[in-house]
Amino acid sequence: MSYLQSMIKNFKHTFAILTVVILTHITSATLACTCIGKDKQTTENELSIVDLAVNGKIIAVDNFNYYDTTAYSVTGLKFDPKQSGYLIRKYKVFTLVVNTKFKATTITSDTIQIVTGYGSGDCGYEFEIGKDYIIYGEAWKEKTVSIRQRKRKNKLRIIETTIANKFYTDICRLTQNVNTKELDNLKRLTE
Repeated sequence: MSYLQSMIKNFKHTFAILTVVILTHITSATLACTCIGKDKQTTENELSIVDLAVNGKIIAVDNFNYYDTTAYSVTGLKFDPKQSGYLIRKYKVFTLVVNTKFKATTITSDTIQIVTGYGSGDCGYEFEIGKDYIIYGEAWKEKTVSIRQRKRKNKLRIIETTIANKFYTDICRLTQNVNTKELDNLKRLTE
């Protein structure tokens, strides 16, 4: 083997290792959750943008697959969950017994569902069963597509339906373990 062939072989090996290292860092960076401005959030600002602010205890957890079929409805294709894994959003649903309602737009029960991601890259909050939390969240909305025929054209409209007693939160909200400072802030702002 000549000197040139040896250098090319070593270069290929080094290039392969370097490529793997670079791709690993690029993909791990895309899996990270970033909450821009969370360090500047205040209880007052959070209350103004959320649908829910409650204090309660987590009593159960379950997995929840949300099948986002709006893309299929708009294009007219038939939805097949076995072939369309990328349209399935995986969440955890926690059951929460509400102790105190500070802000609650669509609660009709003392037990509600809190939807969040699995944690890590999807910004999901990692609740523990049996613990008390202060939860800030948005009303859970599911999307459907309405199709109307008008003068030989289909008019498509995406409709969002708010689901009662179901809310979404993540680590970018002020959701946190119960503490007296935050409870006092909430009481002061909502009385």
